[in-house]
Formats: sequence, structure tokens, C-alpha cells
Amino acid sequence: MISLRRKITVFVVISLFMGTAILISMNGSSIAAKNYVDAGTAAEVAEAKIFQLGKFADFSICGESTVYDNGGALFHVLYLKPRGYVVVSADFSLPPVIAYSFTSNFSVGKSALTDILRADIALRMKNIHNLPYRVIEDRKLMWKGMLNGNAATANFEQWPPEGTTSTGGWLETKWSQNSPYNNFCPMDGSERSVAGCPAVAMAQILNYHRTTNGVSFNDSDDYRHNYIHQYVIDDDHEEYGFPSFPELNGYLDTLSSHYENNIPITDNDKAAIVFACGVAAKQVYSSEVSGTFGVSQAYQAYLRFGIDGIELLNESNPDMYGRLRMNMVDALPAHLAVVTSDWNSGHNLVVDGYNTDDYYHLNFGWDGSLDGWYLLPDDMPYGLTVIEGIIVDIMAEHSGSDIYCDGSLHWADIGAGSTIHTNFTVENVGEQNSTLDWEVAEYPEWGTWSFTPSQGGNLSPGDKDKVGVLVIVPDKKIRNFKGYVKIVNKDNSSDFFILPVSVATPMSTTHSVPIIQKILQHLPILWKIIQNIII
Repeated sequence: MISLRRKITVFVVISLFMGTAILISMNGSSIAAKNYVDAGTAAEVAEAKIFQLGKFADFSICGESTVYDNGGALFHVLYLKPRGYVVVSADFSLPPVIAYSFTSNFSVGKSALTDILRADIALRMKNIHNLPYRVIEDRKLMWKGMLNGNAATANFEQWPPEGTTSTGGWLETKWSQNSPYNNFCPMDGSERSVAGCPAVAMAQILNYHRTTNGVSFNDSDDYRHNYIHQYVIDDDHEEYGFPSFPELNGYLDTLSSHYENNIPITDNDKAAIVFACGVAAKQVYSSEVSGTFGVSQAYQAYLRFGIDGIELLNESNPDMYGRLRMNMVDALPAHLAVVTSDWNSGHNLVVDGYNTDDYYHLNFGWDGSLDGWYLLPDDMPYGLTVIEGIIVDIMAEHSGSDIYCDGSLHWADIGAGSTIHTNFTVENVGEQNSTLDWEVAEYPEWGTWSFTPSQGGNLSPGDKDKVGVLVIVPDKKIRNFKGYVKIVNKDNSSDFFILPVSVATPMSTTHSVPIIQKILQHLPILWKIIQNIII
């Protein structure tokens, strides 16, 4: 009976492929022959992403907008119903999907997300010539894989695990710059100043850890506010309607008591921690925009709160993304500062999630209206991205890893069935006098993998083991294989490091299966049967 069903299913699948052959010859266009991605192709990619993430039964595309810069298309926004969005690049030389969300909606009008996307994608397009050839080829194979439905199943994992939080990220809050969060900010004429994105980002992180870290303010924290209005914080508190430092300290003591006794925080609690973070960062204020003049001010604000285990990283730090990735695994939200391409404005936000497709979850501090998963530009040269800096290891004394790995497991234009040799290092980054025993605990199911050695031990802080890697790539063409290698501390299984993996095999013949994929999106049972037959 099983054999008969398999034969029938194979016949149906073959018929579907044969039925689309004419369509392939009519409208199949080579990605290599053009760079511009039209709206129809973008919609196919968005559908493929929804399908890949297993969301096709719950979400569908209901509209599209294209965002331009100087007459050229930058990206397409595919709107989802009942909510959500997928942002698709408008150039085949860029990664297909830059951002997506199934919890928030997207407005193409003025917003922090639109500004970041404009700056980020414009810089990526402008500096494509700075990228190695293999990166461009890898991206084009990613496009082909998504449009042809040829991407291999990856050992996908996400932090926090999907469904374990209401927001998708570690933060359960959706704070904004308006009331009640700005209730203690200085008055700007008849209006209250907005809270400022550095203060909101920092306050959400401290609230996540449920701590004020015992901070209190005194006259040494006074600073001259010299923006639209000139005054001194806190000397001019009566004239500008914000709490004096003694009043603010009282509010912070109440908030600390609420944290310690698991009492839900009040609007005054929220306003107090937000204003305290703004004071520590020496923010400037107005009813239109409040903030700082650089991420170093946010860094100094954490130090003022007595959080001294932090580090401010930028893309000149080769381990920036590795550190950020492991902060997400360790449930430690990070403070990210981004800027426009001309560095004349910026935004501070929280990175509070990661998945092994290399997307990071971003909390923008706008009531959750922009929050989603974003592909940060980790393959661009330093100074050519929107990343100003990332503050990591915030409150790391409550968590953190003893293990760190350095190495790249990304390959493009690799022949199907070929063998790859590479290596990475495993380092003990733990406390003084600690030792590290490690092992390779997980690796992709596709291909054949071996590690030499596959485990090691007795590493002192700063010591490294070099691990040789041999991979026999599956004998399947036109594929973009993804996954990760997990290296674990043998004495603590919750302490591990993730190395993302991708292998792209070149194409030999043109295929086009988006129509079949669309059909299968509405026939999930048939899709499962087909997977069991051909995988």
C-alpha cells in the first residue's frame, strides 16, 4: 500500500513538473543576466520565505510597496495579513530578504525602520564592489534557491525559541518615547519632550533584568542642556517640569522595591527609569526629538549605572557578530546604535534575539510597531555600514559563556559532491583560574562532517584549540545549504557557541518551481509526502 501511494505521488509530482516546463521556457529569466528585482519576483521570494518558516497556513501577501532612492529601487515591502511584512532587496547582488516580521506592521512613511533600511541598503548597493566575488555568487545562489524551491533543510534554531515570548525577542516590553515613558522628561514650551531612543533602549534592557543597579544621582551629575533650550539638569527642574535628583532617587528606590518584591511596575516607575537613563547619557531634549550625539554617551550611561562589565564594539572588532550572537544565546539583550549613510542622524535600539539563518530580532522602542527580524550587514567592510556600535555583555555577571570560537564556515560556488577542508579555533574566555572542556555537539545533517579533534579539554583562560573540519558536500546542484555547528562546554551544556554554516553549489541547468511551491503552500500534507520521497 505504501509503495502504491509513493508511485501515485511520484506520478503527480512529475506531472506538475512537466506541466510547468512550458511556463519555464516562457518566463524563466537568468538572475545573472540582470540585477534589478521586480515586484513580482520580490513577491515570489516573500512567499518562499513565508513557506520556509512554516507560516504559509497563517500568513499571506496582501500588498506591496517599492522604496526608491534617487530614482532607483532600493527594496520592496510585501505586506502580510493578518499582520507582518517581508522586506526584499531590489538587487540580485544583495541578500534576498533583509527583514521580516509576523508580529508587527510596516509603514513606508517616516519611521526608524524605513530610515535604517534606506541607509543600510543604499550603502550595501554602493559598496558591492568591495565584496569578494564568492559573496556575490553566494547571494545569487540564495536567490535561485528561493525562487526554485531548492534550499536544503537546515538545522534551524532560534533564541528565544519561537513561541516562548509574546514579542519574538527576549524583551516582553514594547515601550515608546511618549507617555507614560516621557512623563518625567523636561517640558518644551507647552509640550513634554519625547523620551529619546538611547534612554528607552537602555531602560528596556534594565527593566528586562529587573534592576536599577542601585543607582542614585547627585550634584556631580548636573549637566548643561544646550540644544533648543539652554538650562541645567537638575538645577532648573522647577522651570522645566522634571524631577530634581532627590525626587528622582525616591522614584528609583520605589522601582527597586517593586522589582525586588515582584510587584508590577507603575507608570511612574517607567518614567523614572527612562529619565534616569537619559540623565546618565546626558541626553538633550525637545518635543520633536531627544537623544545623544554618539553611542559613546550610551556606553558612559551604563558605566554611570555601575554596569562595568560591558564593552562597546564596532565593525573594526572582528568578533563583534560572534559576541553579539552569543549574547543572544545567553539571553543578554544588547544596545545597538545605527546611523544614516551620511552619519547626520541615528537611532538606538535593542537587539534581543538571533536565529541560525543569521537574522537578529530588533526592538525599536516604538510601541512594538516596527519590531522584527533583520539581516545585519556582517559581510560589509568596516565603515561602510549603518552600524555605529553595539554595547554587549550588559549585566553579563548574571549569565555569560566561557567558550568562544573563531572561524568562518561559509562557502560559495562549491562543486556538488566536493570536499572542503577548513578550521576554526575554540578558546576559553572564562574567569581567571577556570578550565574549559569542550566538544562538537551538533552539526548539519546534510553532507558528511568530521572534526579533528572533535573534543578537547583543560583549556586555561586565553588558551585555544585548533579544530580541523572536513565536509563532503551533498551531490546536489543549485543548492544553498545552511545550518550551524554547536560547540558545547562539557561541564555546562547551557554554555555553548554557535558557528553559522552555509554552502552554495552552482547550477548546471535552469529550473523554476515557484508555481509548484505556491500550490504546495496550500497542500501541506502533499508537501510532507513529497519531502519523504525525495529527501
